[in-house]
Amino acid sequence: MTSLSAQERSILAVLETTQAITVAEIATALEITIHPMTVDRHCRALQRAGYVNRRPGGAYTLTCSGASVRQAAAD
Repeated sequence: MTSLSAQERSILAVLETTQAITVAEIATALEITIHPMTVDRHCRALQRAGYVNRRPGGAYTLTCSGASVRQAAAD
């Protein structure tokens, strides 16, 4: 994944501030009208890229690579 969408950058920002969080919790934290299914689609793309991990139970966490990409996007 070379370029992140604004929504994907927002998801990484949310994950950066939490230990583990579900898709529904990410959608709520974003405080915008983004459907949880859209959040799930973005999370799966971020997982394929190696930026997030999915834990048993469906919670997502940020990987080291994801944190690096998030920091680079913030700069």
